[in-house]
Amino acid sequence: MRAYPAPGAAAVRELLLDWCGADADDADDAVRALGALDGPALELADRLYQGIAADMGGVKWLSWPKPPAAHPLLGLFPLLAAVPDMLAFHAERGVDEDLSRRLLGDVGEKLRLNRRLYGRAGLDVAHWFTGHVRGSLYQLGRLQFCVEGEGPAPYVGVHIRGEGGPLTLDAVRDSVEWALEFLPAVFPERYAGPGDLALGCHSWLLDPQLRDWLPERSNIPGFAELFALEGDGDPAGNRSDLWRFVFGRSEDTPVEKLPLDNTLQRSVMAGIEAGVQWRNRFGRLDLSRLGL
Repeated sequence: MRAYPAPGAAAVRELLLDWCGADADDADDAVRALGALDGPALELADRLYQGIAADMGGVKWLSWPKPPAAHPLLGLFPLLAAVPDMLAFHAERGVDEDLSRRLLGDVGEKLRLNRRLYGRAGLDVAHWFTGHVRGSLYQLGRLQFCVEGEGPAPYVGVHIRGEGGPLTLDAVRDSVEWALEFLPAVFPERYAGPGDLALGCHSWLLDPQLRDWLPERSNIPGFAELFALEGDGDPAGNRSDLWRFVFGRSEDTPVEKLPLDNTLQRSVMAGIEAGVQWRNRFGRLDLSRLGL
């Protein structure tokens, strides 16, 4: 077990502003939160960091407890402490530092999302970033790709950042082509070549019901059609992801208080008012539908 390299205030501010693309308000609040950590919180941060350090190159992300109510940013600090470990792993695997920086931009995005959701600084999905800093997840153009499965050729999950830009078919194709080349090069012990890669996605974006409510110009149905769906999704519907990613509100926000500022929000709301049970769906990426 290595000593926990607890980041100081200057390191937290620099990493958030220069590497993670965080807003100044979030960086300022993080520095204040760092100074307010008590003994039990510091012990938990140490344990979380040790879990990262012991599983560099592991698959998927780690299961972390929810942060204490008094310390909503606690999970951020072991992640920042692990950035040097991530950079060392990337360097060993030939991953360019520009990709490392691009990957960490997801932290700044989720800090902004947390502020919209709860009206304060926080990182309620800190565990998600254990995939980033352990070297299992990469941002390759528009899409993220995470080594998630077990076995000699682990399944690769496809993920979509909210601030990544338009989800056009050209952007998706470019990302997938990059992943087919990148992942076997970075993980030759796992993938002998592109033919070993099985890619899939689990998301509200794959709900085929969206085709009935979104305008023809929307990129979402075209993205969903690239996947061969498996299963029917949760029949109880999907409130949490829609509230979070479509409306930028916490799950306890009443329907009548949801924003209707853009076409996607208005389209999903029309479905809600019509009684549609929006669902997360899982699908396997069909490369032939991208012409690959």
